[in-house]
Amino acid sequence: MDSLQAFIQENKELFEQEPLPDGHEIRFAERLKKRKQRKSKVLIYSSVAASLLLMITVAIHLSKPCLTGSGSCYYQQITRLSDQIERSTRDLPEYRRREILLTVASILPYSKEEFSEMLPSEVNSKDAKRLNKEYYQQLYEGMKEIATLTK
Repeated sequence: MDSLQAFIQENKELFEQEPLPDGHEIRFAERLKKRKQRKSKVLIYSSVAASLLLMITVAIHLSKPCLTGSGSCYYQQITRLSDQIERSTRDLPEYRRREILLTVASILPYSKEEFSEMLPSEVNSKDAKRLNKEYYQQLYEGMKEIATLTK
């Protein structure tokens, strides 16, 4: 490849002897312009597609906070939601606030291992993970219901 490039550089005059046809530069400029327009359209369409994909991903993530489905993820969501409930009850009447916070306290687990520790040792790890996830998922759904009481 280098020898070909060197040959062309050394013998430039051999390649530039014939004059270009009439209108060649204009047609070449038009082709470049069309190519740039095509590239910009592809860039715009791919940007729009990427934006839509991002919006869909965020919407899915917001509707299902734990895509991995692990119990620890639901536990984190539960603690986050309990903090949010505590903050949003500050403006409620005291008796209503206490009622809601006592309900939260009654279902709020002490740790993310609380349920796993209660399982019998005969339960295999796959079933334990599934049960753990279902338990914390149910608690999370309950916390969401309680959160609606604060609005």
